[in-house]
Amino acid sequence: MKWIRRGTDESGLTLVEVLAALVILSVVSLVLTSFFTNALTYAKGNQSKTVMVNLARNALFYMEKQSYEPIHTYFANTTNTAITCPVSGCDANVSQLAEDSSILQQILNPNINNVQYTISVIYQRDMHNDMLNNSDTKNMAEELLPVLVRVEKVNGTASARNAAEVEGYIASERVR
Repeated sequence: MKWIRRGTDESGLTLVEVLAALVILSVVSLVLTSFFTNALTYAKGNQSKTVMVNLARNALFYMEKQSYEPIHTYFANTTNTAITCPVSGCDANVSQLAEDSSILQQILNPNINNVQYTISVIYQRDMHNDMLNNSDTKNMAEELLPVLVRVEKVNGTASARNAAEVEGYIASERVR
């Protein structure tokens, strides 16, 4: 019988090479895990922002459908700069702006997926005055109230991800 003898150039991986490969693989895995965790957090923040933008649009749409004169009169008073309604209930001045104050309370304080939001309809007085003083936009400005609808999480920290704003106009019945 003939024995085949192998040479001294044995091929294979040493223990040091295997350990080095495992360390490199571990570092890459940690970086990828961190990336995916951040991506998940960012996606959840975007989902929350989308909910807030939709709530702002809903509130703007609701306010556009209300009678124009009470809202115009409310904002004509220089001390009134926003329509807000705390969770505890709307005050008498705000309650008269909507046909049904209980619906206004629900619109301005929605609870979506066990997250409480608060909505403010802010009158943009400076923009409106600029429109009224401009001869090109004066006729239009007499029939429109520029507003900014701001939605915030009640228990959220102060950050851009916990608030959303939508601009729009409340139009008189003659324009609708």
